[in-house]
Amino acid sequence: MDRAGMAPTTDGGEAVLAYAILEATRPFRLPAIRGPLDADLETREVTGLRVVYSRLALRPATPDLAQLRAFYEVIERLHARHDILPLRWGQYFSDPQALTRALAADAELYLKRLTRLVGATEMGIRFLPTDGPATPEAVPRHSPESRGRAFLEQRRARYGLEADGQAQRRRVEEFCRNAFDGLFRELKGETAQTQGTDSQAIILVSFLIPRPLVERFRRTYAELRPFEGGRTLLTGPWPPFNFAA
Repeated sequence: MDRAGMAPTTDGGEAVLAYAILEATRPFRLPAIRGPLDADLETREVTGLRVVYSRLALRPATPDLAQLRAFYEVIERLHARHDILPLRWGQYFSDPQALTRALAADAELYLKRLTRLVGATEMGIRFLPTDGPATPEAVPRHSPESRGRAFLEQRRARYGLEADGQAQRRRVEEFCRNAFDGLFRELKGETAQTQGTDSQAIILVSFLIPRPLVERFRRTYAELRPFEGGRTLLTGPWPPFNFAA
């Protein structure tokens, strides 16, 4: 939530874990699924909003893979049938009353965000590097007199790489705007690093698209020519996490 204080993510004590926010005026039925730690799903209506949550007997400090899967599966099941404002793991409250107060405090903001997401889902494209990782240059030993110069050279090189990455992301975003023109409402790009010793930058582009256009979006993607020789990976549809804020 935005202004509500989060409960500390430490072990011990009961907690309320929120999954998603919906408009209370729309038809709704809870999915036949259980949350993390085999918790029941519950709903509560506040100021035109409906929130789906579970009461956990124990608040885990660090969720394991099974708990995360259970949490996000609830959100995906909700998104399959309803327009939702999805929440990420960790939206804890001490009790349902605290959740009610948090919703009431920002009800107008959540309703505005839900209006933005009506009838929409999220698709994504990952632009993956094809070249091998850049080989780091050996760092020479500098005399005390030249260490300052070496530091400035390293800073210039670092900022040059960052500027190149930003320019590449802008080119990818423009490519996507042109290629998928008319098939999305909003687009967001970001740069991330692959994990491992050969870490490389990848560009992630997220699209907020009308649900009826998912198949057209996929067909358009299948017909794309490679962007600057790179590889791409299509993901989704997903709950619109990247457009929930």
